[in-house]
Amino acid sequence: MPEPSQPGFQFGEFFLNVAERRLSRRGENVPLTPKVFDTLLLLVHNAGHLVEKEVFLKHLWPDAFVEESSLAQNISVLRRALGDEGNGNGFIKTVPKRGYRFVAQVKLSRERPEQLSLPNDASIAVLPFANLSADASNQYFCDGLAEELINALARLERIRVVARTSAFSFKGKEVDVREIGRKLKVSTVLEGSVRKSGNRLRITVQLINAANGYHLWSELYDTQMQDIFEVQDEITLAVVGALKLKLLGKEKSAILKRHTENPKVYLLYLKGQYYRWKTAPDEFRKCCDYFERAVNADPSFALGYFGLNSYYGYGSAWGVLPPDEGWPKAHAALIKALELDDTLPEAHLSCAAFLLVHDRNWAGAEREIKRVLGLNPKLAEIHHLYSFYFLTMGQDDHAIAEARLALESDPLSLIYGRSLGMCLYFSRRYDEAIAQYHETLELDQDNGSVHELLGYAFERQGRHGEAVAEWQKVAALAGDSELAATLGSAYAETGLAGAACERARRSLEQASEKARRGEYVPAVEYARACLRTGDSEQAFCWLEKACSERNAFSLLLNRDPLYDNLRGDERFEHLRQLVGFVL
Repeated sequence: MPEPSQPGFQFGEFFLNVAERRLSRRGENVPLTPKVFDTLLLLVHNAGHLVEKEVFLKHLWPDAFVEESSLAQNISVLRRALGDEGNGNGFIKTVPKRGYRFVAQVKLSRERPEQLSLPNDASIAVLPFANLSADASNQYFCDGLAEELINALARLERIRVVARTSAFSFKGKEVDVREIGRKLKVSTVLEGSVRKSGNRLRITVQLINAANGYHLWSELYDTQMQDIFEVQDEITLAVVGALKLKLLGKEKSAILKRHTENPKVYLLYLKGQYYRWKTAPDEFRKCCDYFERAVNADPSFALGYFGLNSYYGYGSAWGVLPPDEGWPKAHAALIKALELDDTLPEAHLSCAAFLLVHDRNWAGAEREIKRVLGLNPKLAEIHHLYSFYFLTMGQDDHAIAEARLALESDPLSLIYGRSLGMCLYFSRRYDEAIAQYHETLELDQDNGSVHELLGYAFERQGRHGEAVAEWQKVAALAGDSELAATLGSAYAETGLAGAACERARRSLEQASEKARRGEYVPAVEYARACLRTGDSEQAFCWLEKACSERNAFSLLLNRDPLYDNLRGDERFEHLRQLVGFVL
């Protein structure tokens, strides 16, 4: 059969566009890997005639020796794509021991069928890649590959990219892509898989229209680990092309920027990132070793130092590490990251957090926040930090607005949903806080921290029974059924005050036990428990120590309703001076 004029061949409901190397069915794209497409093209070119197996092997794999099983696999994949999996005679007929024949009627077509339309808005969610490797531990690489694509695409101005947490919330779940698009409010979804064997990688990627579930583009990459950077660049540019986005100014160099040329260093960083996102402290701590090894192998690797800073800085700010141990190391890593790459948004984000929490340099912190917004305004974490800054400064409306922006960027983030609820709670907008906490719990009904916060909001509204019920859930989720029962009894006998006192006593016992084991316990935990037991003298002593520890907890002195009864005491004004609220 002669080569057709453009655009291609028509058979059944299918159209084969030779120039664009695309198969469509009733105008909707049918994804094919390059080898499978070439298999179909060879069959269609020879429609009605037998194509011998040797011809396929010579045409498809001219420079390699492959088994006939590879051809059989291609035919099997092609039949599934054509819906020809019954007796195999609808489109492709097997001629035993010889080859295959395309038996459907093929017409030359000069009419281009209705083109697959792109969604009107440019928005995308990059899902975590599926790990098809025999080794389950390779999941870190699959997650890292998706996260790097998210970071690259987020540098483009004209596309909205869903942040990591929301996109990764579908990990391991069988969810229809249209449902994902609806929940994340995106028009396209990128998904893929990775099969790793030794140093070899097979990566499949497909871009899907989230409105109807049809594929816009797909590709398969067979590569070596040392070529991973080139493959990442190729995938990124292919997605940009499929979305018909034009790269402006320095955007191409920005999205293809490499922070290291060493694949081994890159893998260490991905492993560190994998554990950096873990919420369990023991898992989170594992990230530090990988970041250390990455910067030791490549001392010019700025992102590795950012990783170290994020470990020590986050750990110090939120009570995972003793601040005297963590902050100096966080600062050293931060300085090194900025020296190596002053344009790194993540480094300036860390700098803003350091200035806010450790230095209590309000003006400097806001200046760095605004710099990050200039470098990458789509970064959900910077809106989260800006919200906390405004909360610290007592600017509630601004805090709520920034918390909403963070949640819009990462709509399924439990952390950002909880943070918005806290902003509403600290603003004394209890009805709205309760509604937000309930919405956040839809993401994880077993999250103890959100149930605890919901209990506080109920308490402030005078809904004491509901407050105690939430705290009982917290105890039950922690495996402390005895406390859950005690809270119920205490509430029945002495009301909310009695139940709150029982919780506080258990908290003090647990804190003392941790301290005896040599674990760090933030002073604020003792302070809050003492307030609940009515020991204000000890509470003030612990609050003063908490202010000297320079973690995030003391920055909420101005807004936390728990401290409302202390605000008329001159000792509380002294605490505010220690933090730097009074000049």
